Amino acid sequence: MVRVHSLRKSEYMIEMTRKNIMTNRPCDEIYVVREGETLHTISEKCGDPFIVEKNPHIHDPDDVFPGLVIKITPFQNR
Repeated sequence: MVRVHSLRKSEYMIEMTRKNIMTNRPCDEIYVVREGETLHTISEKCGDPFIVEKNPHIHDPDDVFPGLVIKITPFQNR
């Protein structure tokens, strides 16, 4: 009986951790570039190392400007 209770508590903690990770994301899927940001800083902040590949409208990675809208897909270890 104690084991079942411990298992349920562990499952609860795993689920709460997963929900916290999902709700505390630093970036939304649609991201608007702010003053002083680069693709490198956005990539680090948002956990998306493939921003250029997933945003075909970015022709030059060095030509990023405030107001540019990009799609963010955080990298997930598989």
